[in-house]
Amino acid sequence: MKYLKQYWPLLILALTLTLFVLLNIRPYGYNLTSIFHIDDVLSRQNPMPEGVVVLQVPSYDGAQYYQIARNIPKIFIPSHWNELQTKSPGSYAYQRFLLPLTAFVVSFGQEPLLPYAFLLINILALMLTAALLCRKTRPIYALALCLSPAAMIAMHFTLAEPLTILLITTFLLRYTTLKKIQWLDVLLLSLLVLAREVNILFIAYLIGFSVLKRQWRDIVILLIPVAMFIGWHTVIYQIFGNIPFLISTDATLLPMSEPLKLVFGVYGYNQFSLSSVALFLGFVLPGIVWIGRDILHTKKLEILSLGALAFFGIMSLMPHYIWGSITSIGRVITPVYPLYILALAQRDTRVTRVLAALILLIGLGAAVGLVLSVHPYSVTM
Repeated sequence: MKYLKQYWPLLILALTLTLFVLLNIRPYGYNLTSIFHIDDVLSRQNPMPEGVVVLQVPSYDGAQYYQIARNIPKIFIPSHWNELQTKSPGSYAYQRFLLPLTAFVVSFGQEPLLPYAFLLINILALMLTAALLCRKTRPIYALALCLSPAAMIAMHFTLAEPLTILLITTFLLRYTTLKKIQWLDVLLLSLLVLAREVNILFIAYLIGFSVLKRQWRDIVILLIPVAMFIGWHTVIYQIFGNIPFLISTDATLLPMSEPLKLVFGVYGYNQFSLSSVALFLGFVLPGIVWIGRDILHTKKLEILSLGALAFFGIMSLMPHYIWGSITSIGRVITPVYPLYILALAQRDTRVTRVLAALILLIGLGAAVGLVLSVHPYSVTM
């Protein structure tokens, strides 16, 4: 009974994720390859196995991760690099290498098993995250993080956010307990920079926070994941002849200018812009207000609250095409979710539970919208 009381949110999470996946693949004859959102361009350049769902809309990142997993043997054979250069995906997608690599390993390199491997990895990542949080916090915080917009969007498109959430959450739970970075943390952070290139900003934040706290040993240790990041981009450069990280996302000069334009209807309203308005009004704006008030009240600069505020600030600078839909802005700055939700859990008041519930509701709302987005398709013969 003790374990049931502590871990019942895991059952709810498992059922929710399973139902979500089934509803997503149902319009495509329950064909699991539909989780990749492969399009005609990718399938023409890279002949697909028989029975793969090809959508009649542009592909999303998950399709590129699937192809990277198929390409992994070629990555380590220089004679195949010219082929990689001339076919989709391009170098930019290879920055998110951890998920395809893990899927390749889990599937034993067998292409028919790749859809199951990708799905298993993402579900397990969220389940493990929830299990870790259930040991430390109330269930609402575990569910808010694992059913957040970033998690649900990633589950729909088969993206790397669940791995990012797991790695950052594990690190933060360890750091807030130990107050220093250990070698296991170095491994977690080194994997993190391979999951998504934007995660190097989390390492930069940790270095800045260590400078603020004068933790010089931690600064030196944090150079290891930085070296991992540079090393992998060196490999990408050797293959493709460019450094994709330098193809940076545009940013606005005035914080909050784009989300406020959405709120006031400068670009008009549609289902996409309204989804971003909901994220801004239910997550970003309340988060900034609560964190600002918390910092002023405690007069302390803590890793969770300061980090969440920093990443909310990055979100506020994102351009219109990122803020145009929750499917972009809701996941692109993934570190903000574990930082903010763990900060809420650390205080644990009625207000923080309401704020966590808002994140949960926005995530479930995004999930419903994604389930209803059905596209014409064909199946490879």
